[in-house]
Amino acid sequence: MSEKLSIVIPAYNEEASIAGIVGRCLAAAAPICAATGLAGVEVLVVDDGSRDRTGAIAAGIPGARLITHPQNKGYGQALMTGFSSATGDYLSFLDADGTCDPLAFIDLFKALQRAGADMAVGNRLHAGSQMPRVRYIGNRLYGWLISALSGVHVEDTASGMRLFSSRLLPRLAPLPSGLHFTPAMTARMACMGARITETPIPYAEREGRSKLSVVRDGLRFLRVILGIIFAYFPLRIFGPIGLVFLVTALAYAAAPVSFYLEHRYLREDVIYRLITISTLGVCGLTALVFGLIGQRVSNISVRRVRGALEAGWLRGGSMLAGALLGAAGVALNSGTILEYLSSGRITIHWVYVLTGGMLVLLGTLLLCAGIMMAILDHLPDSGAPSRSL
Repeated sequence: MSEKLSIVIPAYNEEASIAGIVGRCLAAAAPICAATGLAGVEVLVVDDGSRDRTGAIAAGIPGARLITHPQNKGYGQALMTGFSSATGDYLSFLDADGTCDPLAFIDLFKALQRAGADMAVGNRLHAGSQMPRVRYIGNRLYGWLISALSGVHVEDTASGMRLFSSRLLPRLAPLPSGLHFTPAMTARMACMGARITETPIPYAEREGRSKLSVVRDGLRFLRVILGIIFAYFPLRIFGPIGLVFLVTALAYAAAPVSFYLEHRYLREDVIYRLITISTLGVCGLTALVFGLIGQRVSNISVRRVRGALEAGWLRGGSMLAGALLGAAGVALNSGTILEYLSSGRITIHWVYVLTGGMLVLLGTLLLCAGIMMAILDHLPDSGAPSRSL
C-alpha cells in the first residue's frame, strides 16, 4: 500500500503535554504502518497562537512538522489549517492534552477499511474511560439527539480522535472554528447519510487545565447540532411542532363544534376559544408548510434522491385543498361581503366572519405551498441522486 496517514495535533497553551503527545505519535508511526500496511505517517502540530512555550517545544522535536497561527483562531480552524497542509491520503487528528493513545489509530484504520465507512471515530464512552461524569452524560445526550433526528446511529459526538479519507474533507464544509468543530462534524456526517464507524479507545485524564466550559460550550454544541440538523432535515423539526399545534387546535375545537351541531348556535363568550383555535391552526399549518418547503430546498441542495416530498400528488393536492378552502371561506362570507358593499354594515353573526377568514388563511397557505413546490421542481439538479461520499 502506497497510501500515507497524516496526524494533525491542534495545540493551544499545551506546553505541559505537547512533547509527550508528539513523541508518542512519532513512536507510533512504525507500529501503525506495520499493522495497517500504510506506507508512512506524518505528524503535524498546529500551534494555535499559544502564549506559552508550546510552539517552541514543538519546533524542537525532530520528525514533526510545525505550523503556527500568529493569533489564536480556535480549535476547528487549527484542524482545518493542519488538514490543508497535510499530504496524507488519510487524515486523522487527536488532542494535544495526552488523553488519547496514538496507537488507537491502528484500530480506527482497520475499522474504517472493514466497515467500508467514511469516517472512523474513537469512542470514549465506555466503562474504562476516565471522562468526567458531566461530559459523559452530555455526550450521551448529543449522541441520542443526532441519532434520533438524522437516522444515523452515533454515540461519541465530540470525540477528538478520528480518521477519514482526505477525499471526504471538501464535503464537510462549512465547519465552525471553535471547540464545537467535532460535534458539528458528526452532525453533518450523520445528516449526509455517511457511514460512521465507532471504535472504543483508551481515554485518560488530560494533562493540564481543560479549556472546555461545560455550560458555555455545552450550549454551543447543542446549538450547532440543531442548526445543522435544521439545515438538512427542517421537516423533522417543523413537522412535530406543526402537528402539536394542529392536534391541539382540533382538540380545543371539539367542544364548540359539538355544541353547535346540537344547538345550531354558539355563545358569545366562545369567541375567545375560537380565536385561540384559529391561531393554533394557522400556526400549525404554517410550521408544516415551512418544513415542507425547507425540506425540498435541502433535498435539492444536497441532491438527495427523490422521495415522497417530490411526488406530484403532494403539490397538486396542496393547491387543490388550498383553492377549495379559500373558496369555502369566501362562500361562507359571501352574504357578509354583499351586505357590507350595499349598506356599509355587517349584521351577520361574527362566527361566520371568523370561520371564513380562517379558511381563507389556511387555503392561501396551502395554495402557496403547492405553487412553491411546483417552482422548486424546475430548479437544476432537483431530485438528482446524491453524490457518493
